Order: sequence, then structure tokens, then C-alpha cells
Amino acid sequence: MEKAVTKKTAWMIRSDGVEVPVITHVYANKEETDELLALAYFLWVNDTDSREIVSEFLDNWAYHTFANGVDTWTFEERTDNNIPKIILTAIKNAVNDYVSAKPYRIFIDDGAKYDFVRIVTEQSTLLSTAILEKDSDWEPYEIEPLDGTDLVDTLSQRFLRARYGGRYDTVPGCRDMYFRISSVGFDWFPIIRDFVINYADPIETVTIVKDFESTGCEKYYVDFNNRPYNKMPVSDFWAGNGCTNYLGKSEADSSLNVREVLANEGAVQQLRRLRMNYGRVRRMIELFKHKEETLLSDE
Repeated sequence: MEKAVTKKTAWMIRSDGVEVPVITHVYANKEETDELLALAYFLWVNDTDSREIVSEFLDNWAYHTFANGVDTWTFEERTDNNIPKIILTAIKNAVNDYVSAKPYRIFIDDGAKYDFVRIVTEQSTLLSTAILEKDSDWEPYEIEPLDGTDLVDTLSQRFLRARYGGRYDTVPGCRDMYFRISSVGFDWFPIIRDFVINYADPIETVTIVKDFESTGCEKYYVDFNNRPYNKMPVSDFWAGNGCTNYLGKSEADSSLNVREVLANEGAVQQLRRLRMNYGRVRRMIELFKHKEETLLSDE
């Protein structure tokens, strides 16, 4: 039975086909901490394969944000049995105060906020150690500056943005279906085709395009007959076929392992485990993006 799309019009679709309905599509600027916190929560809840990356980010964030102030924190009287609980309570209160003090909502509702506080508290290994050692000759750890690049890259590679009724906003009466892609080297076409099959009845046209807001590129993918997916009538979409992975597969290419990870859902932690410098991996991916964009259609 075909689904109706009148109630839900926007989704973040994961690279295994799981649809996550959203009110607004998820984005984050890697320089904006609170946006990264919201993104970290979204990934933690909706992509368990990315939790290693999220856990590392939240651990670093909690340490960077609170470690220098632990000397001013007030704790309950410690005993050998209650130290872990006291530390976790102190972290929980600090994170809750941070989020609650904002003049805007980082999270969609209080339930999400309290869940985020719980998650950060459980992942704060560095901060817990700093608190435990605060009465000794503890000195701050030398850790990398807070960096949201891996979170943003994970979102881009693991999810596409889909909307029925308009590219960025849902327009009543519009029956266009948009799929906006931020990843590189992954074939979303089978997932897009299944989505269009499931929601077929109301859809009149299909657009598959690079997501300008996250990539700076707004070119269109093309089918095997080089027809752009730019408001393509759904009948033409059914009649043709396509692929959104434009990278070659030369066995002699030294970047083959990177391409294989990207083609298989592209988890950042998998890219990190490759036996090559991660900076080199990132440079390869940037080259892949440029190559792919030259093969897309302007209209």
C-alpha cells in the first residue's frame, strides 16, 4: 500500500534507507558549538554506527567547557562509595545549566534536552577524571581543540535531505519531490527509487541535486541517458535508471580503499581506520568531490 505524504513532508534519509521525519532539515556549522551539540544528539539517536565519533566529540566538549571551572564546583561530602555518583551528578548539573541558560532552544523539547544531558554525562570520561583528581596536583590535559569537522562530515556522508512539496520549504499544492545530497562516492539511487515507490501516488516530479547549503554546489545528478534529475516527471524517472556514485573503480588507484568505504555508507570511523594518514584521506575526499561536481548538470 502506498504511503501518503501529506502529514510528513521532510526527512533525513540514512544511507541504509531508514527515514527520519523532521520538521526542519539538520545542518550544523563546524564553528558553531551549539549547532554541533544539536547535531551530536541527532546522530546519537539516529545513527548508532556514528556513536564512536559522537562520544569522542561530547567527551572533548565537556572537558573544554567545564574542566577549568571544577575548582569552583561544590560537591557533596565524599566517601569511598559515593564518589562516582557525586561526579556524575556534578557533570549532569553543569551540562543542564549550560543548555538551560541559552536564550534559544538547542533541542526541540525538554525531553530531548534531558536525554542529551544524560548522554553527555555518560560520555564525559576526561571531565570525570579531572574532577576526581582536582584535589591533587592535577594539571589540565593537552587535548586537541574542539573540532566539529567529523560530525559534519558524518552527517553529510550518512544522510540525504528529502522534501515533498518544495526544495527548502513545503508549498501547499506542490507535488515535486526533492532529494538533496551532500555525500560523495555513495550511490543513493536505489534508496531514492524505493522512497519514490513507497510514496508514488502524490509525486509528480523528482529532483536529485547537490545540497547547496552544505556543499556550495547546486548541480543536478543525471540518469544513464544523461538527462538531469531536475523536476523530472515521475513517469520518466520510472522509465530510466541512474547512479549517484560518479567515482571510478580502477584497481590500480591508490585511493581504492577510500572509495570502497565511501561506497559502503562511508562511516568516518571506518575512514579513520584505514592504514594511511587521515589528512591524506580528507584531501582525497575533497578531490573526489571536485571531480564529481564537474560531472553533474547545471540545469
